[in-house]
Amino acid sequence: MRRVFLPCIIALSITSGFGQQAEIKKTSPFSIGVQYNHEFVLGGYVRVREWDLQGDRMKLKDLGMKSYPGLQFHVAKQLRNSNSITIAYDRYFMRGSATFDRDITYNGTIINGRKGIDVSPTRYFRLSAIYTGAWLDTRHFELWYNAGLVLDHITFYLDGEVTPSSPKDEVLEGFGRQAFPYPVLGLQGMIELDHGNYINFELSGTYVPKFKSLYTEGGNVYLNYGNFESGLSYSKKISDFELALGARVRYMHLFQESREDTNIIETVTGGPFIKLNCRF
Repeated sequence: MRRVFLPCIIALSITSGFGQQAEIKKTSPFSIGVQYNHEFVLGGYVRVREWDLQGDRMKLKDLGMKSYPGLQFHVAKQLRNSNSITIAYDRYFMRGSATFDRDITYNGTIINGRKGIDVSPTRYFRLSAIYTGAWLDTRHFELWYNAGLVLDHITFYLDGEVTPSSPKDEVLEGFGRQAFPYPVLGLQGMIELDHGNYINFELSGTYVPKFKSLYTEGGNVYLNYGNFESGLSYSKKISDFELALGARVRYMHLFQESREDTNIIETVTGGPFIKLNCRF
């Protein structure tokens, strides 16, 4: 690993020091990168039914969720004709706490809202496998299409004091227990401003109507999924490095239903991001 990264670091220092800029080599077979997002909560809610206890529809903002960070690691393999395959792992660090003047029902558990509810133990990660194909390639503009699979895995907590009358004591719902890889389609483009400076945009999404899955939990589990993302950024390429600054909006809706459960979580977020990429 040292033999791989040391030449990249030296090259970046030299080109930065002399103000020389070079476009990323298109022949580089691999790239790795990291991206930091800060997502401000614009909307969304969670609701979990367990048998006859319907569950409260809790808005994320009412749960004290104002914003949370996210971190992505990705690796890409360059193919022929500017096509590529990218594997990405996103981890979202959801957080928030609030108090209520009533009890909260969640996943068949009655929680004392007056003593406070904390969502910070929530675990949310995303796995993506995306194929990118060249669509249009001109001197100052490039356009690609994306097709792949996305898996959202969420264990959502409403952590708090369970009331003595509660039939259960589980303050979490494992949406990931019925996680399913969903197809996604998208477009991404790059406009060259001058040598090494670019404006980038991306759109992607999917909608899968309610269908009967292979999972069972108190009967057959029915799933429904929707996802949409858009982003705009400025990037600068120096040798084998690329640094990007931008903002994006993201929507996700996950629905699971059986005779035993009805589980719904929806997130609407937006905010800035910074990304560093290196080819080798």
